[in-house]
Amino acid sequence: MKIDFNESDLLKEILNFKIANKKDLLEKYRFKTIKNINKFLQEHNTGIIHASKNYLYYFGKYDENIFKIETKDIKKTFRRDLISFILLFGKEKLNIYNFNKQIKKSQDNKKNIQNDLKQILEIFNIKYPEYVKSENIEKLFEEKNSNFKEFKEIYLKEILCRRLEKSYLGKSTYQENFYFKIMQETLKIKNIKYIHKLIFSYIKEYTNIISIDEKYKMLVYFLLNFKNKDIKYRYTLSKSTENENFFTIMEKIYKREKLEINLRFIASFYKKIHKTRNNAENVLNKINGELYLQNNRNLKTRKLLEQDKVEFYDIAETSVNFEDKKLLNKQIVKQYVNSNEIIKISTLVIFDLEEAEILKTYNRIKEFFNFINIVKIEQLDKFKKVITKTRNTNEFEQILLISSSKFVNVIKNFSEIPIYHLEIENEKGALKNRSAILIQMIRLRTMMLQYLDFKKERDIIRKRIKNKNRLTTN
Repeated sequence: MKIDFNESDLLKEILNFKIANKKDLLEKYRFKTIKNINKFLQEHNTGIIHASKNYLYYFGKYDENIFKIETKDIKKTFRRDLISFILLFGKEKLNIYNFNKQIKKSQDNKKNIQNDLKQILEIFNIKYPEYVKSENIEKLFEEKNSNFKEFKEIYLKEILCRRLEKSYLGKSTYQENFYFKIMQETLKIKNIKYIHKLIFSYIKEYTNIISIDEKYKMLVYFLLNFKNKDIKYRYTLSKSTENENFFTIMEKIYKREKLEINLRFIASFYKKIHKTRNNAENVLNKINGELYLQNNRNLKTRKLLEQDKVEFYDIAETSVNFEDKKLLNKQIVKQYVNSNEIIKISTLVIFDLEEAEILKTYNRIKEFFNFINIVKIEQLDKFKKVITKTRNTNEFEQILLISSSKFVNVIKNFSEIPIYHLEIENEKGALKNRSAILIQMIRLRTMMLQYLDFKKERDIIRKRIKNKNRLTTN
């Protein structure tokens, strides 16, 4: 038995994070169940993904070799991803016959593709007959969807981040190569990975851009505009000693694409990529200095500094389902509870944000996440992307990864330390930002405590089995 591209992505996420919101994770990868993935895991004796009402969690073996086993068969979720991309970025209608031929299916499969097409069009408020009659697909999508240009940019950013910002064993898989083939044909770009490699190496060397989200915004801007000769920008850029390295990578990209350099575009891109950004290390060092002093105070001093009562945020209705997307409509209440009643979980906080957002977000975390004890903060850009099985777990019990990106499955986690993702969204208005963090905090707190319970139950079962085996042996 083999798994496809999307199943592999979901599996990697649950193996690395250890626990995930069931509804969110299945929706993210467009699955209804994990039955197929668990069958695959059972065949390879690694342990299965367990499911509770609201969570998926994994305590099994992390065997990287299972990710080498990938089917060449294009299944429904992956097929729909490809069709969605063609519809959003293609200039012409989907040629069902050619697409079916590309995915190497029999002619009987054309009905499935047509059904996929209809369902995807519905998502974008387009009826199939409208699509068939339309002479300008791009215009049709724009008319039916507000902020369509922005939507496309975000969609491409998330796709590229998901497909490029990951580590895998050995060579690229068949499905990965096929996906990029479709992307490149649709966007009429010869080598996206080559462009990604050059631009990201330049960003790392010559700019202060550090977050995944910001890097991919730059890449998306480049991919969607570098061939556009009608770009509205007043200036051009002349080669100088200051921008020599920038010109070198631009020349390489345009040469590979067999195009003349678009001086007006590269001037706008240069300005965008070199926007003034401060170095994040100063902020991180300052916070870590404060944390060191705070965590190394003696117990007596800490108790004197601790308040008897601390703020504790929750949902007004005790029966509320924390996984409900309508949570925003529920009333968030602030209570005061005794500080000794709150379980403090030792936490490593990793930031995947630009410098301007780090301190502001850290202060929010200090204010709202009073159930965690932050032992240290690190920058994802400089964090070693592997947590080994033998890592000293006395350092911290969990990781809180704070990012403005939706896809941050970039840490290979061979340990049992769970990783929790706090997504910082670009909400307009201070109140909305505050509410968004509070809601995520409540959901994450519930998940963190649930994982501790799962782990405790597992340890009890382990001890029972061990004792039983010992008695049997005797």
